[in-house]
Amino acid sequence: MSAEFSTKRLQLAIYLHACGLLPYLRTEPHSDGKLRFVFLDEKHAGPQFELDYERGAVVIARDLFSSQTFLRRQMSDAENLKTGEYTHVGNPR
Repeated sequence: MSAEFSTKRLQLAIYLHACGLLPYLRTEPHSDGKLRFVFLDEKHAGPQFELDYERGAVVIARDLFSSQTFLRRQMSDAENLKTGEYTHVGNPR
């Protein structure tokens, strides 16, 4: 079983990142043309965290907005990598 948890849902990814529940690994294109956010999940807790999110988990606003900004940049980088352009400093992988 993989030690990664992935989602195509931006808001769930923001929650996981903002709360520090799972370490962010990368954003990558998925075969359906959408982006996928990938997190390290050695304990396979991702599905439980997703359920907690669905039930209305609480997130500190400052952390939420910071994570949203970070993941939107990662999305831009992943999209740009598909077209051969790269605009931000660093490597998203």
